[in-house]
Amino acid sequence: MTITALAAVLAAPATAIPAAADRTATASRSASSDTSAPAAAAGGETTSLPARFTPIRDVTSSTKAPTANNHGDAAGLEPGIQYEEAEAHAGDHIRFTPGGRVGVPFRPRLDDGWPVDGKAPRSLPAGRRSGLEIARSPVGETDPVAPRNADVDQSSANPLPADTASLSTTSPLAGEGMTASSALRRQVFGFLPYWNVNDTGMVLNYNVLSTIAYFSVGADRYGNLRKRNSDGTLTTGWAGWTSSRLSSIMSTAHSKGTRVVLTISVFAWTSSQASTQAALLGSSTARLNLARQVAKAVHDRGADGVNLDFEPIVSGYSDEFTAFVRTLRTQLNSYATGYQLTFDTTGRIGNYPIENATAPGGADAIFIMGYDYRTASSGTAGSIDPLTGPAYDLTDTVASFASRVAPSKLILGVPYYGRAWSTVSDAVRSATHSGTKYGTSVSVNYENVVPLASQYGRRWDSVEQSPWIAYQKQNCTSTYGCVTTWRQVYYDDAISLGRRYDLVNRAGLRGVGMWALGYDGSRTELWQELGTKFLYDTTPPLAGIRNLAPKQRDGGFVVTWRAIDDSNIARYDVQVSADGGAWGTWLTSTTATSDVYLGRDGHSYAFRARATDSHGNVSGWNVASVYDATPGLAVGGFGRVRVDGLAVRTGHDTSAVSVGTLNTGDILAITAGPVAADGYTWYQFTGPITEWQPVAYAQNGVWVATSSSTTTYVSPAVAPNSTLVDAGISGLGFSDGGLASLGSSASATGYRAFSPNADGSRDRLRIRWTNTLAFDSLTLKVWRVDGTLAGTVS
Repeated sequence: MTITALAAVLAAPATAIPAAADRTATASRSASSDTSAPAAAAGGETTSLPARFTPIRDVTSSTKAPTANNHGDAAGLEPGIQYEEAEAHAGDHIRFTPGGRVGVPFRPRLDDGWPVDGKAPRSLPAGRRSGLEIARSPVGETDPVAPRNADVDQSSANPLPADTASLSTTSPLAGEGMTASSALRRQVFGFLPYWNVNDTGMVLNYNVLSTIAYFSVGADRYGNLRKRNSDGTLTTGWAGWTSSRLSSIMSTAHSKGTRVVLTISVFAWTSSQASTQAALLGSSTARLNLARQVAKAVHDRGADGVNLDFEPIVSGYSDEFTAFVRTLRTQLNSYATGYQLTFDTTGRIGNYPIENATAPGGADAIFIMGYDYRTASSGTAGSIDPLTGPAYDLTDTVASFASRVAPSKLILGVPYYGRAWSTVSDAVRSATHSGTKYGTSVSVNYENVVPLASQYGRRWDSVEQSPWIAYQKQNCTSTYGCVTTWRQVYYDDAISLGRRYDLVNRAGLRGVGMWALGYDGSRTELWQELGTKFLYDTTPPLAGIRNLAPKQRDGGFVVTWRAIDDSNIARYDVQVSADGGAWGTWLTSTTATSDVYLGRDGHSYAFRARATDSHGNVSGWNVASVYDATPGLAVGGFGRVRVDGLAVRTGHDTSAVSVGTLNTGDILAITAGPVAADGYTWYQFTGPITEWQPVAYAQNGVWVATSSSTTTYVSPAVAPNSTLVDAGISGLGFSDGGLASLGSSASATGYRAFSPNADGSRDRLRIRWTNTLAFDSLTLKVWRVDGTLAGTVS
């Protein structure tokens, strides 16, 4: 028998506090701001998240009556940037010159391995009609007979040059080494709004751009594409789709292996819009009509797929949306297999049928609009795409979506814009002012934020992990005269986007996207960051020590660590601090994820780990926490939850929104407080944590009531990466000593698995130990090398 560890399990008088087990998150039907005591019951819909935290999500029942803001789980959200800007540009009169035929067909680049319709990507046909011919096509036009599926080798498609195929916007590379031959590790999906198509200063780096989604062309209730205005002129969306400029972009994109897809937008933020969407989705005739027209528009143009922006889905029409997605897939396949099909969702899943609509025969991927978590009417300023934070954030979003569909079907959208608010102070995430008196909230493109940051100074929100700017501004109106107010702008730059890209990589998502191409102007640093994160693996692992029991009853105890990364973990280094002293090396370049540490009775130990992945990226030594014999609830300290159902809130009072619950034994890392409010003492925390630093999903920046005048809900805890040896036995070893000894000598630590005669079979070992307590019982456990239990001896 090969033995790797010996552990004594004894019934001693002292009882260790049990670590809480992983739980399935239970979601409530609402996220109301209740004013009850800290304990909050949870019930209703159940969803699995990779954490012990129990979040509350908005869930609204469905109804077939289409009314404004009747959007299932999107209820409470406000119209997002894509809708807001589509409405703002609806009246634009942009002069587009009709384009020629796109004669350069799409051929997938060598690094494109993401499946399309369940198969490997494949070449697609070049355009069969010129932009001018398509522009002149009548409203409602479809092919009179279903076309024969051209499911043949399309590499022989006639590669006639498109008009103006030289394209003046082919940009310089955004960073050294960003060449077409470099492997793009994720899909990068960028929206190109029609109001940016003619921007000659726009940088498009096709080497780090897998898909361009032209935005957009609408549809009416009967399933007709919106090609013409009431006066017979082309809609701006249709004019841009058929323009010479887009012909050039498509030809250049295809030559680089980049797809260009058509976005179809059917919004439902108002009652009239909801009525239109409901009529369209509710009619099988209208769905088929639109699917045929869209498939024809894509095939005629020589485009490469479709993106659907049905935002949001009218409550009660999820099944009909799925039916439309599947019908559209069938119509695309009738021309050729290999057209990419995606659809957009808000940051909350709501009633988007993400499982059914991405099942075989449906969409290839979901574009999550990972922005507009704050909008113009928000009561506080702050990040529009918080990576972490007290409320629902990007980390929550990815966990929620990935618990229901494969990460390989998810594309996380990020903003290339920020938002400005008038605020009552220059404090981070300050309350906002009345827009009329002090100035309305507006979105600000990245290229316009950079000069403001240079002028007023870039600040950093460590909770939501976003840069921001604060400055004073005078606002003058005829009603209120001139008033001076603080103005805060929250945005993303290369540093904050890089952290969001790390989330994409670590979660193994299909890719990342942005709203919108051109919003960075001629600047190149955001392209550089895309290259840094997706042409190469530069994302370091996250590593941490698994929570240890506060006390160890055996001088030899097991320490476990783990890491996550989108590449393989090559090795770990583990350090130890004895009795609060300096960190020293314990293990170096080990591939193990646990080992037995030989401590001494009465001494305390803390551990920290770092990981190195297969590409040489190393996580930092980012833990300084050591054993503290007299811990307290304070910033930098830890707490242990003492009751089940303890409410987690977005703020430090009982009127703040409850976003989940905690349970007995959960460990929290204290990040702010104390604050006295509503008869309770409140602390902000990160948690619950299962290792330190956190590797598993954990909430950040949320608040919990730790005590009232009569009851303690959270008590101080030692750092979860530390422990005290309060041994029931000592001197565990073998009576004959030798190299296999489990004693404390340095020479013994290298021999954890052994067999006296080296055959690994029928071995006998004589063990010895010293009792330090009177035991009720004593049990010997023996493990195999693979970690399975070989046997137990009482």
